[in-house]
Amino acid sequence: MRHSAEQNQLEHQRLLRLAREYRQQGYTVTLYPSSEELPTALADCALDLIASSAAKTVAVEVRTRSNLTLNGSEDLRTLTKRVQQVPGWEFELVVTNPRKHAS
Repeated sequence: MRHSAEQNQLEHQRLLRLAREYRQQGYTVTLYPSSEELPTALADCALDLIASSAAKTVAVEVRTRSNLTLNGSEDLRTLTKRVQQVPGWEFELVVTNPRKHAS
């Protein structure tokens, strides 16, 4: 199932805020890293962001709550396991919620 434009925009806005937060903490941030920017074990993964420091690298996936439900969690479990197998790498899932419009 495809993401709605609103969900994509929410995820992208949250991703930009995360990138800024990681940069403020001294990390080098790459949005939507290409396969060449990832370890071989993760080269076919579509990660939203990687944040690297001397101590560790964090692989980040951002989803809206509804996309999390639609897409299921099996792909996230697989991605988490693959990231954890790379020394010095951690996985972070960030879930954002659509704002409710006042009636």
